[in-house]
Amino acid sequence: MKKIVLFTTDEHKLFELNQIMAEYQEEIIIETGSLVDGVAKTRNLLSHGIEVVLAKGQTAIEIRDNFPSLTVIDVPITGFDLVNAFEKARTLGSQVAVIAFPAMISQIESLESALGVKIKKYNILSRDQINAAINDAIKDGANVLMGGYSARQVAEQRGIPYVQLVCGNQAYIEAFHNAKRIMASVHEEKRKAGLITAVLNHAYEGIVSVDENCRIIALNPVADQIIKFPSDAIGRNLNDLWADLNLDKVLVSGKEELNILYKINGKQILCNKVPIKDQRKAIGAVVTFQDITKIQMMEARIRKEIYSKGHLANFTFKDIYGSSAAICAAINEAKSYSLTDANVLITGETGVGKEVFAQSIHNNGKRDKGPFVAVNCAALPAQLLESELFGYVSGAFTGANKEGKPGLFEVAHTGTIFLDEIGEMDYINQGRLLRVLQERSVMRLGSDRVIPIDVRIIAATNKNLQQMVADNKFREDLYYRLNVLHLKIPSLRERKKDISLYFTQFLKNISPNKLKISKSVLKVLEAYSWPGNIRELRNIVERSAALSQRETINVAFISKILNLDNSISPDNQEAKEITTALASCNGRIGDVAKLMNISRSTLWRKMKRLGINA
Repeated sequence: MKKIVLFTTDEHKLFELNQIMAEYQEEIIIETGSLVDGVAKTRNLLSHGIEVVLAKGQTAIEIRDNFPSLTVIDVPITGFDLVNAFEKARTLGSQVAVIAFPAMISQIESLESALGVKIKKYNILSRDQINAAINDAIKDGANVLMGGYSARQVAEQRGIPYVQLVCGNQAYIEAFHNAKRIMASVHEEKRKAGLITAVLNHAYEGIVSVDENCRIIALNPVADQIIKFPSDAIGRNLNDLWADLNLDKVLVSGKEELNILYKINGKQILCNKVPIKDQRKAIGAVVTFQDITKIQMMEARIRKEIYSKGHLANFTFKDIYGSSAAICAAINEAKSYSLTDANVLITGETGVGKEVFAQSIHNNGKRDKGPFVAVNCAALPAQLLESELFGYVSGAFTGANKEGKPGLFEVAHTGTIFLDEIGEMDYINQGRLLRVLQERSVMRLGSDRVIPIDVRIIAATNKNLQQMVADNKFREDLYYRLNVLHLKIPSLRERKKDISLYFTQFLKNISPNKLKISKSVLKVLEAYSWPGNIRELRNIVERSAALSQRETINVAFISKILNLDNSISPDNQEAKEITTALASCNGRIGDVAKLMNISRSTLWRKMKRLGINA
């Protein structure tokens, strides 16, 4: 859809512009339209999705005045255009007068300054004033007139010499490209504004942002629902509408205030106040808050999801496939760890199967009859994580269960607790976890009673905890408490021999006795980097089983599934298969021909045609 319209004054210029703008015809509408005509045509084109208007002088002003929200770009008359018109006018007469709208008059004044001459100017505000202005000019001795399209029509009817000020073609082209840049910027700003609006409107928290003077800039529906702001809240001082908030303190100090409890409109809310800073001072602030009742409902859902899974370990070392030296070493190391009771820190990239190893260590050890409690430290907010891990007593906080609740450390008693994504745990809970590791006991929130626990801890992360310690993002003492036994799980890139084993095993489980794969496909799989490791590999197998239309998965199909090269040609594909086969057979032509199920002579012909050397 065309988004840009260019208005010119007459049919002659319209024809000329269509010629010079021919390569942009898919992007621009070129119309004749001056003053009122331009306004009328703009009104009609707006319904067809026009976003930017290019026009000259008074026409641009009229359109801008009538459509304030529309982007209107003036096509400028350059100094070169003015000089040319003035020189042409002086060949027709010695006394030149300009009949024009104010916008053009200001440009003529710039020309006077540049040329060091004085030109008589007669300002008009509408077409009805043109004849009177011409009469005044002739009365004052003018014998040639200069100006825009509207005055030219009247001057020609009266037979008076006239030179029209016209824009050069380059000015139109530059104005068009300027319009495209502006339109792209507007679209980007609208996209960003749309994203911000979507975040605000769909956030579960109430959000209010203010400027440095505490005037409200934006608020979302949840904030309005909880606080019940008046309709004219935007632009007003937030402290006038919520006196207890005392947000000025945050703006002055530049320090955040977190987890503050307020009661407003009969609701208990949990509030965070965070300053927005430039390099020197706070230039605004964001206030976020939640109805505690909603937090309790979310907590109930999370607990239900956690407990519905049970506390069982389903995997053993038999479920870990692989024959490569790297994985065999990891399995042997893990088996040795399973015979002890020391804490284990499992590290490795995302998707390598850290929880599978954790469950296998549990099932192979003396705690295999006890519970295996897994908790994802990244899945829970800090407040919920604390109550989930350590439990609470009745009345510990608003909405707490009347009977209290045991924490996951208590639930894991005599078994294993698996702390996944341990690197995501906040600093405060890291301190509480350290105390549990040291004392082998927990104390529920709101209680002073110490509860002894017998739990083995296995933690896992895909982050570099040593670096986090150096950056003061992870407690050094906790790191050494967890890292008694360290198990590094190799990525698939480090054990390429196992990729085909996993692929065939997953394929057998998902699509038994149906799909097969060629040896060349296995080479492609081994050459792929697998950033998502085993999790990504299983996803690829499931996608292949769902989309394959043949009994055998070939290189072209798996390359498409892996998104290796969507534009690969048949010749390139064939060359890739041959070079892969040559590499796997160490350049032995006979073995390559046998692998590809073709004769040696056919293979030589293909290699010659594709320019492949043995």
